[in-house]
Amino acid sequence: MPVKRYAPLALLLLAGIGAIVLVQRQHIGAVPSPQAVLTAAADAQHELTRLPAHFDRMSDADEIALGNELATHQVESLSSTRVAQPEDARIQAYLQRVGERAATHARRRLPWTFHYIPDAGFVNAFALPGGHVFVGQGLLALMHSEDALAAVLGHEIEHVDLRHCAERAQTEAQLNHLGALGELVGFPVEIFMAGYSKEQELEADRDGATLAVEAGYSYTGVLQLFDEFAKLEGDAAKAAPRSGGPITEALGLSVRTLSGYFASHPPSRQRSEQLQALASERDWRPKPLTCLHETAPSYNGQGTDQHPAEGCVSG
Repeated sequence: MPVKRYAPLALLLLAGIGAIVLVQRQHIGAVPSPQAVLTAAADAQHELTRLPAHFDRMSDADEIALGNELATHQVESLSSTRVAQPEDARIQAYLQRVGERAATHARRRLPWTFHYIPDAGFVNAFALPGGHVFVGQGLLALMHSEDALAAVLGHEIEHVDLRHCAERAQTEAQLNHLGALGELVGFPVEIFMAGYSKEQELEADRDGATLAVEAGYSYTGVLQLFDEFAKLEGDAAKAAPRSGGPITEALGLSVRTLSGYFASHPPSRQRSEQLQALASERDWRPKPLTCLHETAPSYNGQGTDQHPAEGCVSG
């Protein structure tokens, strides 16, 4: 019994040691914290589990077919839990318009489809193989400009464009000893929400921001969103349990830090610094921000209201 009781803490300690080694080897610019340790440990696990997918690339046709099936199941699941509202279709049409514009310069010509998840508690976005992108109401509500939205959609487009999603599907298939493509359809979409390796996430940031800039948006819009993420990261750290013993504290913190969009991605400070360095390298100049469409949801949490970017112009 005592062994079982302390097993979770032992696993976290081992993960911490692995994370320290990873930080030293890769010079990861993360602020020392339990969240940084968990993120780095998860990053190492992502890298190990994605290796088998490099041996056999999924065809575009198979990837599109798989994505269509997974997206259909996801949409049906959402429809069964909530009665659609008139604004849902308007917001989804808006996402489609901005997403298609952001995808103009993507490497792969895929049938890009953008979906809206009308859940204020869903502060996340994720992509499925073949070109399906889902965006939660909670994440939209943190944005102050269409420029930020374009960068987020560009980020998710690049997870597909760079075959991160296809690799994830192939890896899961190999780990679960699945053969036929149809056997993958039953996979929970949560495996695509979990985030990718730190390098893959930063790569999607770089290429996604490039897509947005090439589509005519300002790179500065997503910097505001990174600021919002940084606040959430700080709030999560403050809310971590402080009592109940080391096991309760460690497990409670792991649950908090591994939930939500900002926890499955690199630290916001690092993402912001990378983007600013990229803008300087490529001589991107700040431009007037485009206001979010009036149908975009407003944030109704903790007494904070969404407000447009200062000086934004109507699109």
